[in-house]
Amino acid sequence: MGAKGSEPPANVTEFFLDRVAEHGEKSLFRYHRDGAWTDMSYVQAGRRTRAIAGGLAALGLAIGDRVAIMSNNRPEWALADLGSLCAGAVVVTVYPSLTGEDAAYIIAHSGAKVVFVENADLAGKLRTQVARLPDVIATVLFEGEPAGDREFGLEALEGGANPEVADARVREAAALPPDATFSILYTSGTTGVPKGVVLTHRNLVLTLEAVLQTTPDTTPYDLNLSFLPLAHALERFGGLLMPLYMGRTVAYARSLQTVPEDIQAVRPSFLIVVPRVLEKIVARFQAKIAEEPAWKQALVRWSLSVGAEASRRREAGQYFGPVLGLKRAIADRLVFSKIRARLGGNLKLIACGSAPLSIEIARFFHAAGISVCEGWGATETSAPVTINVPHDYRLGSVGKPLPGLELVLAPDQELLVRGPGVFQAYFKDEASSDAAFTPDGFYRTGDIGRVDADGYYYIVDRKKDLIITSGGKNVAPQKIENLLRERPAISNALVHGDKRPCLVALLTLDRDALQAHRPDLATRPEDDADLRMHIQQEVDAVNSKLPRFEQIKAFCILPGDFSHEGGELTLTLKLRRRFIEQRYQDSLESLYDAELLAGARP
Repeated sequence: MGAKGSEPPANVTEFFLDRVAEHGEKSLFRYHRDGAWTDMSYVQAGRRTRAIAGGLAALGLAIGDRVAIMSNNRPEWALADLGSLCAGAVVVTVYPSLTGEDAAYIIAHSGAKVVFVENADLAGKLRTQVARLPDVIATVLFEGEPAGDREFGLEALEGGANPEVADARVREAAALPPDATFSILYTSGTTGVPKGVVLTHRNLVLTLEAVLQTTPDTTPYDLNLSFLPLAHALERFGGLLMPLYMGRTVAYARSLQTVPEDIQAVRPSFLIVVPRVLEKIVARFQAKIAEEPAWKQALVRWSLSVGAEASRRREAGQYFGPVLGLKRAIADRLVFSKIRARLGGNLKLIACGSAPLSIEIARFFHAAGISVCEGWGATETSAPVTINVPHDYRLGSVGKPLPGLELVLAPDQELLVRGPGVFQAYFKDEASSDAAFTPDGFYRTGDIGRVDADGYYYIVDRKKDLIITSGGKNVAPQKIENLLRERPAISNALVHGDKRPCLVALLTLDRDALQAHRPDLATRPEDDADLRMHIQQEVDAVNSKLPRFEQIKAFCILPGDFSHEGGELTLTLKLRRRFIEQRYQDSLESLYDAELLAGARP
């Protein structure tokens, strides 16, 4: 990112070195260590990444060799990423929650020679798979004591660097051509064996440039709190490389459980989230308000109504007028300022992706004075394809395509994309690579979409998830599931009905919300008649918004929530439909019994 009209940097190492020189002692990373928040400057990060590059060179790592990172979010993850790139390596990301067998598959398939791990527990997970990892010459621990013959601490790796060798290697990496491979990201997916998406430096840099073209003023977004997995393209692009490209600061949450407290402590101006995070924030707010006196609940309802009207007018570019302006100021002082304070008091923009966000959830934050900009993309497109931006957005849409990308609808409404951010192939998988593209070079995204008259795109559903009932009706389940999740008592939902006469749902409950709204039902078992009657009312409220063929005719309340640990969700909290359907096959079949669906028609 240089002067207007100048060429973009050739690779990530080049622009990282530029930012270190440009921003010097400015904070790059903020993190919690030894009971306090501390900062690492651009210069300090530059020194450490140079040492990591030198240490990798000393181990015998050559330009183009693969390095894997298996850790939760922390500054060392970013240092290992940038240090490996400064060594001219190709970075492979591995989710730390994977089993040893699944992690070993990715490491072995990629041919990674060095693996960075967070701690001794993860190192031990790989030790059990050592026979499957003949290419690995070293495992580097961020913390904890190394135990195996090929294990080192991060400090030892940095200390083993020859400064002259390190400098020479970094210069060589900074001279890599744009088409050199930057990273291999293995898709977590909802089914099947993970595929390695090969991205080049050109893919990454030109996507960064395209995002900046759509948001020329990034001054307000000076501090991001990172908590989504860095192994995922969305967080690595938007939560690490984009802030670095803009010369901003990245703070790391201590854990997913401490995010609410960390937001209060760090006071970020920018967050990257998936819809489930925002849904939980709204659910907690609703549960808290339900415990307040009736007059305060009425005040909140009035404020949200005023804020929603102001949000709609702002979205349409309309003037508030003195009456609405006064009401908005009162609502802000009494309610919205307190919501923003709970989110640190400095939050200006939330970027949301990975799954569809309901317009009602987005409207809640807009009403409170926080922009929520939804986008859409894929690992195969270097993350974003379309984005909303604060000065050009439409709630419910995923925005407009980035500059330089071609986005078209196939005859079956699948979104096809071509352009500089799109990958070229899956690693060692020619058949999948060929199948991923049309004859004229468009990537088949697998998402069904539509576009309005103003050029805003909307995601209908995943192509493979569309339901066709036995009556021939096409149903997009995600829309219905989002509506169900908006109901206070319902935590998650899966809609089922392909080749069936009607739709049914598996539901999980938000017991905390029930405790706030209906404490008499909060601890009742799933088959309790009064609890089922209450949930039926929630389902009826959703059905009232839907045409008959999209209505839920029967439901089953499951004993626990969906989770990644339980196998029902991906790491970005998307439903693993086939897994859930297989696990609860008997429950689903029972919902189609004639007695339960007496009189139901497609």
